[in-house]
Amino acid sequence: MKRILFFVVFAFVYSFAKASAPIDSAKKDTAKINRQVVKLNEKLADLQTDLTKIQNRIPDEQAAVEQTASSSNKAQEESRKKAASAVGGDVGDTRKAAKAARKAANETSDAEDASNKLKKDQEKVKSINREIEKIRGKINKLQQDS
Repeated sequence: MKRILFFVVFAFVYSFAKASAPIDSAKKDTAKINRQVVKLNEKLADLQTDLTKIQNRIPDEQAAVEQTASSSNKAQEESRKKAASAVGGDVGDTRKAAKAARKAANETSDAEDASNKLKKDQEKVKSINREIEKIRGKINKLQQDS
């Protein structure tokens, strides 16, 4: 009798536990989705912070590109003038022309570096925007699924 009673109670508890399992798994799934959404929102905030920093830096870089391009053009023009005067001139004129050519090369290199930095930051902005859109899509999907 005790055994039968034990099995009946055991079967009742087992069936009750099994029936309540989907409720617990639904709560676990919701909690898991909420944790994922929180992580995605944190990542989204970090990306937006990075995006803001880069976007604030771009106008300064554009001004630097314009300034270095102007300096480069002036240095190249100076170099052309010195080279033209060195053709019919003496050794001193040749040295001045060589110095002007080195200066023009350095200025041109600086202008190219500034331009490359600007292009790289513009590419980062595009990349971050794509990543932000992906994360927003994931968040929307998770929220729709729950």
